[in-house]
Amino acid sequence: MGLKLAILSISLITVMAGAAVAPALGSISEAFPEANATTIKLITTLHAFFIIPFLFVTSFLAKKYAKKTLLIVGLVLYLIAGTAGGFADSIGWLLATRALLGVSVGLIMPLSTSLVSDFFEGAERTAMMGRVGSSINLGGMISTILAGALAAISWRYTFGVYGLALLILLFVILFLPYVKPEKRNQEKREDKQSKPASIPASIYGLGGLMFGLFVVFFSIPSNMAIYLQENNIATAEVAGLVIAMGTLGGFTAGFLIGRTQTLLKNLFLPVMLGLMGTGFGLIAFAPSLGAIAPGVIILGFGFGSILPTLFDRVSIVASGRQMVQAMAIVQSFLYLGQFVSPLVLDGLSTGIGDGSTQFVYMMLSVFLLSLGFLLLISSMGRRMFRKS
Repeated sequence: MGLKLAILSISLITVMAGAAVAPALGSISEAFPEANATTIKLITTLHAFFIIPFLFVTSFLAKKYAKKTLLIVGLVLYLIAGTAGGFADSIGWLLATRALLGVSVGLIMPLSTSLVSDFFEGAERTAMMGRVGSSINLGGMISTILAGALAAISWRYTFGVYGLALLILLFVILFLPYVKPEKRNQEKREDKQSKPASIPASIYGLGGLMFGLFVVFFSIPSNMAIYLQENNIATAEVAGLVIAMGTLGGFTAGFLIGRTQTLLKNLFLPVMLGLMGTGFGLIAFAPSLGAIAPGVIILGFGFGSILPTLFDRVSIVASGRQMVQAMAIVQSFLYLGQFVSPLVLDGLSTGIGDGSTQFVYMMLSVFLLSLGFLLLISSMGRRMFRKS
């Protein structure tokens, strides 16, 4: 039980690295009026750019040092970099702390997911991947609610949410065992005398899917607080609650992932894309709190169902020796999508629309519903072909 608690607690703080301060973006933009809207949005995404190279640094270090040692170093750095943002007196300083935060997450993230493969197999591994997804969303939910409450006092207090890393650090020290490098599950999956196989091409395909998923999903934490305040729908405190509803949907999805996959089978992906598209539609076409809140929950459920499914697929495709490197590749696509999300979506909104956040949500709704429909038709067509 202690081992599971340690692994799941690490997952609590990975996605919250960017989303945690999202409710305070409106207040931060007022505190630094010289910064444009895109620069302000980078506060939630810049760390992702710096995560990417350190994912691969971690895959190299994991061959030489115990994962527990690397996690302790990463968590200490996370605690320092995260809380330092509250003391920033310029937008440049603030962005610098976000960059350092990215370095720390780059050390933590590939280890947090590969630990599941190290200690669990088969159905238990799939279940744990679902719980990891739930933990990721639970961390986002706790942090955004807390951040929204703190942002109502001062945007500087918002960065106090990163103090949660201290509790996670204690769990890791107390419950996570030291495992020597290159001994984790290797015996179960490969002959020790065999040469390491190359990374399967499908890993890069899974990375591409992860990239698209996070370009789409991160339009919520990077835009929602500004969207609500611009349209006089809600304050920063309420914005935190709204963003947290997305993680509530994802948290629920993670616990139901096994049942959902069994129930929907080949229709799983089109249905989840349809839910995400419906959520964006409610946000865009009915801009009131009564429609936005359930829209974010529905969207989060779809996202929270797809995310652990992709991670689980990586753990199936990659062998024991490849696991950390494969996770690093997929997660680099994940964080690249997170980083470019406001740049891509703002660019598309300006290029083909009126440049508003509402248009971004309208565009994503139409795209996801169309994609889900096409996949649904394709899946039904394959089933009919097999019967005939």
